[in-house]
Amino acid sequence: MSSRLKLIKQKLKNPKTLMLIGIIGIALIAVSSFLPKKAQVEKQSETSLDMDTYMKELETAVSDIVYGVTGDKKATVVITLESGIRYSYADINETDTSNSTGEKSEQTSAKKSQSYITVRTSDGGEEALLLTEIMPEIRGVAIICKGGDNEIVAEKIKNAVKAALDITSQRVYIAGGN
Repeated sequence: MSSRLKLIKQKLKNPKTLMLIGIIGIALIAVSSFLPKKAQVEKQSETSLDMDTYMKELETAVSDIVYGVTGDKKATVVITLESGIRYSYADINETDTSNSTGEKSEQTSAKKSQSYITVRTSDGGEEALLLTEIMPEIRGVAIICKGGDNEIVAEKIKNAVKAALDITSQRVYIAGGN
């Protein structure tokens, strides 16, 4: 075994062998930079929702309220929204604030340009820096449940839904069902 180690040691001392190992190492590094990177899984922050998920969570919350008031596990709840989710991005105002004499110039809407602060993603791309997601306003809530045709039960449900969703009573409709 020691003779084998001596033989390897002698070969490693040979400048041609060292050069060949170096070239192979550099080639491996170069080849690895051209290989496709692992597909990046679409990341979604825990607070980020899509419209369907947002609506389903609201409907589930209202169904829980109805269940708490009436005991009806099969109540039907439909919620409609005004618009989609709006996003607010960090922006930089790139406007000229001084003229050649050093005085501040007035800003016109035609000259105003808006650009967003971007961040580099792990895959080398760029995306605008998201500050907030603004959830849409609730247009209306329709509830069909057992006891919904009883005025006292309907009023209890309506008051609970108004308080939970911060909407007016005109946006809540309740009807009785089987």
